[in-house]
Amino acid sequence: MGIALSVKRFFLVGLTTYVSAFTAGFVVSDHALYQLPALTWPLGDMWLVPLLVLFLTPLAWLFSRFNKQASSKRIKDKRILYTLPVTFLFLVGLASHLPHLLGNGRMMAQEILNGSNAKTVILLFVLKASVVLVTLWAGAYGGTLTPSFALGMAGAALLTMILGSGNQPALLLLGSVCFLAVTLKAPLSATGLVMGFTGQSLEAIPFLLVTAYLAFGFAKMLDRIPWEKYLRPKTRIIEN
Repeated sequence: MGIALSVKRFFLVGLTTYVSAFTAGFVVSDHALYQLPALTWPLGDMWLVPLLVLFLTPLAWLFSRFNKQASSKRIKDKRILYTLPVTFLFLVGLASHLPHLLGNGRMMAQEILNGSNAKTVILLFVLKASVVLVTLWAGAYGGTLTPSFALGMAGAALLTMILGSGNQPALLLLGSVCFLAVTLKAPLSATGLVMGFTGQSLEAIPFLLVTAYLAFGFAKMLDRIPWEKYLRPKTRIIEN
């Protein structure tokens, strides 16, 4: 940001943060946003973490890239008068069958935590990602933080269903932190958000941090690959 660090600025930022959090406490509950059963973090299930990272990171990376494209091509002219209403009508039609698609992803995440079958999880993942991207392209403004949390949870739920093993509630949170670390490009922030959203104990921090940094590192590897070079159609030179 180009702002030099100093004790004064550090104090002012800390004071502002504390006062803001204290003031928000009058109207915002300090309880966790998502209701989870008491979690355990057995080391025996941690062999699933590399599989989770390999499975979810490319999906999160693609979602992040599509999000950037949708935001850069966001409709801002008079076409927004019909693109946004049509998009909202489309969402209403989907929500009449899957009401958990509405909102920022909180209902979707809680539905997955409560237990959903594979068909529902796949539909929620694909449709939620599509709705977020289409809505951004159609002219709406908003972030993808909570949707990313829900999408990561859905992806992790699908993987545990495929493998048929694992401590599912804990792995759902690892899926969320994996997805968030990639879309936010900030593994520490992703870990803090998952801890805050779900009210986890300090025992969860090592597992969440390791998963977040593995996903972040894998995403950086994907960023370095010259995809345009491989995806660009090759042209043949015809000699006369």
